[in-house]
Amino acid sequence: MEKFSIRAHLKTPIIVRGPVTLDALLMSVLVTGDVSHLLHCDDDLYFASAGIPEHTGLEQRAAFVASMRPEHTPEWRDLIRPNTKTEGLPADAIAAGTGRLNDVVIGVARQRTAGNILSAYWAKATPFVEWHAIGNPEAVMAALKDVPCIGKRRVVGYGEVERWELSHSELDGVCGYMNE
Repeated sequence: MEKFSIRAHLKTPIIVRGPVTLDALLMSVLVTGDVSHLLHCDDDLYFASAGIPEHTGLEQRAAFVASMRPEHTPEWRDLIRPNTKTEGLPADAIAAGTGRLNDVVIGVARQRTAGNILSAYWAKATPFVEWHAIGNPEAVMAALKDVPCIGKRRVVGYGEVERWELSHSELDGVCGYMNE
């Protein structure tokens, strides 16, 4: 186990909400809840930092619309069904799923709860994101070398990784340069 840093050099801005720790990134890539074979772990604390983006101060708002209308997405009917008015229907009709229970009519109130949903993010333009850790650097690099994107909204091109870089580090992944 040795101290190392790993950098993801980015082609596109990245969207993150909260810290992206190296152990969480590895767990998502390897689809496992334990990466102690890659990173030093002591009392359930991985010696791996959160991703530190190079600060450029360049940010832009990125908003996305998702259409959740039941007429376009029939599987949403099960989510809307509890909100459908059933008063006046016999209990057997409610249990059988007949009558007004199956009728999906989009009104103003339902449009707010099952219509278009706007998700807003902040995209940071940064040349790289860096993590510090103690562990097996070559095994970590092998696990991450083919990861094409990091962060949120990867499917639409955010957080695209140009290349990964591995180097020695002074930090242990828990404390910073000023022991913070």
